Amino acid sequence: MYLKTLKQLQQIKNKNLKVGLCHGVFDILHNGHIEHFISAKKQVDILVVSVTTEKFVNKGPRQPINNDKKRVNMLNSIKYIDYVFLNKDKNSANIIKALKPDIYFKGPDYLKSDSHGNLKKEVAALKNYKGKIQFTETHQMSSTSILNNTVYNWTSEQKNILKKLGNSNAYEKIIKKINCLSSKSITIIGEPIIDIYNFCEIKGITTKDPAISTLFKKKLSVAGGVLTIAKIASLFAKQVNLITYGNKKILQNFFKDYNNINITNIDAKERIQIKSRFLNYHRHEKLLQITNFSENSFSKNININPFLKKIKTKEIIICDFGLGLFNLERIHDIEKSNFYLHLNVQTNSINQGFNLFTKYKNYKYISLDEREWKLGTNSNHLNIEKIKKLIGRKVYASITLGSKGSCLLKNNKNIYSPTFVENIKDTTGCGDAYFIITSMLLNVDTDINLIPFLGNLYAGMHGQNLGNSKIVSKIEFLKNLNSILKF
Repeated sequence: MYLKTLKQLQQIKNKNLKVGLCHGVFDILHNGHIEHFISAKKQVDILVVSVTTEKFVNKGPRQPINNDKKRVNMLNSIKYIDYVFLNKDKNSANIIKALKPDIYFKGPDYLKSDSHGNLKKEVAALKNYKGKIQFTETHQMSSTSILNNTVYNWTSEQKNILKKLGNSNAYEKIIKKINCLSSKSITIIGEPIIDIYNFCEIKGITTKDPAISTLFKKKLSVAGGVLTIAKIASLFAKQVNLITYGNKKILQNFFKDYNNINITNIDAKERIQIKSRFLNYHRHEKLLQITNFSENSFSKNININPFLKKIKTKEIIICDFGLGLFNLERIHDIEKSNFYLHLNVQTNSINQGFNLFTKYKNYKYISLDEREWKLGTNSNHLNIEKIKKLIGRKVYASITLGSKGSCLLKNNKNIYSPTFVENIKDTTGCGDAYFIITSMLLNVDTDINLIPFLGNLYAGMHGQNLGNSKIVSKIEFLKNLNSILKF
């Protein structure tokens, strides 16, 4: 029987009957699940199975395969299950508090790992009324492994990479490097951008002019540029030191939930670029973009040297969006300070393609998209040899290729990785997400063969949201990584 409310769950509890609870996603049912239910039902009079709603399923970039209704129906048809409940929370603690099961059953895989901390919260809820947890002794099978091997239409190239990484215990190696970041301080210098999304319902064409007539629905203001990059870094690093400019209250408002970001404001009076985008309310198609200015004219009195002297980290991440902060004089000051520089130099329609990476002479890592490399090398096609000649042998260089993946260059190595995330909603900020993740991983000496793969995965997950409206957490990233490596 399908239950819809927590109140219905509360009514199940009977002092004379033993109640058990199983909880999970149950996307692709397999024999391991059935054994789990059989084992649980043998020990209780009533077995309740709660299933996680798809909003909170982040086991992989394509999951769940089955929606809430399908998964509930599948569970409801199994004779060992008495009641099914769709849980609209991150974990089952709310259900445990309402149902107060005598036994909470989990699979044997939870004996090894509780990477997201949900089980700790659930056990704490059990302890409040002396409920017990039991791990069933059943054969371990992986729904995700089944999906990777049968349902997902991975190309042979993608399969080869995933199998190779899975066989080399890459996940464990990556976890160690990610954990190294949690003790690091990251210094970022860059230009802020605010993305304003105006959602409009299209009503047709105006009667007197050939113009689109729309009805305003809602407005969303999102941090962009270096602000997004700092937010991503803060979810992985111990501390982020952000050197930027702009109205103090605006900057503080965007970072009110990010306590480990320290802002050094070099000019509180300088304007922040605002990009106003008008979108189709129903389909989120972009109709028009308006930018308030193309470039700031910074006062000559702004000297970046005093701020550089306070930096204790060896490496600096430069986020250059062509808005005037990084003129030749300030670049010279940064480069002569002997930091290891990580560069992202963006060229776009606003700076008319004139913000090129060639204005920098000394850096350790640089990440640009295909168009930016072509402009910087003055080539109609992607000229790898010319890129290597310009940047030198000691530099790491990423070439992001959109849906085609990315490539990391170092010495004579060209390490390519395809993408692994489909259904991209918006590419805004994907290049920035790739840049900061790969920068941080290089900072902790991660195997360079893993860099483009990890950068692609994080950037792809970022692209499943509207622009920079949601920052993909470390937990979500690792969960999806673990998922696609199960072959």
